[in-house]
Amino acid sequence: MTTHVSALGIDLAKGTFDVHLLAESIVSSHHFVNTPHGFEALDQWLKHQGIEQVHACMEATGTYGDAASPLLVSC
Repeated sequence: MTTHVSALGIDLAKGTFDVHLLAESIVSSHHFVNTPHGFEALDQWLKHQGIEQVHACMEATGTYGDAASPLLVSC
């Protein structure tokens, strides 16, 4: 069985965050608001892309990524 690893790069700022997804046949980017609604939108976007599990790497300025950190554990 072949295992495909999906990778998600996240760049967080005060009001927004950008993501770049690399998966088996997907290379895609998206922009979200840095709020709980934005984190939920990210989850829905990943599901729409067919991503069930992803390895995420986050670059956050200051404390802007603090709210997202616990959520990324479940991605």
